[in-house]
Amino acid sequence: MNLEQIYNSIRNRIDSIDFTDLWEGFHPFRFALYNDTECYFDGRYIEKTEEFHANTSIVYNGENIAIWMLKEEPEDIDLLAASIVHEMFHAFQKECGENRYPDENRALLEYRYSPENLSAKLQEAEIMLDILLEGKENRYSELLGMRRFRKERFPNQYDYEARIEQIEGTARYIELCALSKIAPDKGRTMFMGMLDELTAAGNYFPVRIISYSIGAAFLCCIKKCSSFRFTRFSDRPLSDEIIDDIPFTPVEITNDPDMEKHLTAYNAETERIISTALEKGEICLEGKYPLVSLNIWDARWNGKYAVSNYIVVYRDDDRQKVLNGNFVVEIDADLNILTVYRQ
Repeated sequence: MNLEQIYNSIRNRIDSIDFTDLWEGFHPFRFALYNDTECYFDGRYIEKTEEFHANTSIVYNGENIAIWMLKEEPEDIDLLAASIVHEMFHAFQKECGENRYPDENRALLEYRYSPENLSAKLQEAEIMLDILLEGKENRYSELLGMRRFRKERFPNQYDYEARIEQIEGTARYIELCALSKIAPDKGRTMFMGMLDELTAAGNYFPVRIISYSIGAAFLCCIKKCSSFRFTRFSDRPLSDEIIDDIPFTPVEITNDPDMEKHLTAYNAETERIISTALEKGEICLEGKYPLVSLNIWDARWNGKYAVSNYIVVYRDDDRQKVLNGNFVVEIDADLNILTVYRQ
């Protein structure tokens, strides 16, 4: 794999984008491509440091940059370029002092999957499709009203989801807009695929992942139906601010049978993973260690044990340590790791 050649192909596509058309004040950031043995950054090969992990934005030599791990030759440079613009937007968020991040560790312990909340979210998705595909802008107030109802009825869930939409939904929106600039047909395909995701109940587990697409679709609705300035940075998620003036009206929600079925299956699979690891009994860490982070992408929680794939990060005295692999983690109410079992 020739990282330099791939980098240049991506660079050419990114250079064709007017970033201010994507988001007010947004500008390109330098980026790096890396694999297990090489790292190519800003036109040259460099020595990869421990900060290079996953696909994200990091601080490298005091500078916010985007990074992308290439395990194999990319199939589509256009899609990859748009994904890197997504990570550049995370660098832009950091540069602008974005502070609307969710507390992922606390949310792991406190977020509760509710069939009523999720069924209401599914109804919101159907409204968004009507707005974006059928031109029914008159349903926009209904969409905001449903969100206001969920905020009052499920405040903790709404706050967590709104913060994911703020951080990752906006970046997904930027990715979609960037791809539409680079390759309009592919942008349309991504847009339609994103909307398809919203109507399938099974995609709402874990809720963090679907919130990327929900947040992006919600921004598309806002842009189409209102003059709300969602590109400004503030202290509250835009999904919270935008319903300030919407009166609370009780909504009768009928739990979606498919959503209930998937929730039951999701909980059963969580218990299966945990019980299998406990029966196996392979302990990797035992004691009392402050949790730094799990793999929040698809973490699970049953009230005592968390499931974390690929990585667990914890603090041992003044040192941060990492366990690599798939684990089940016993965590107390103060976010201390008590026991780590290998799956």
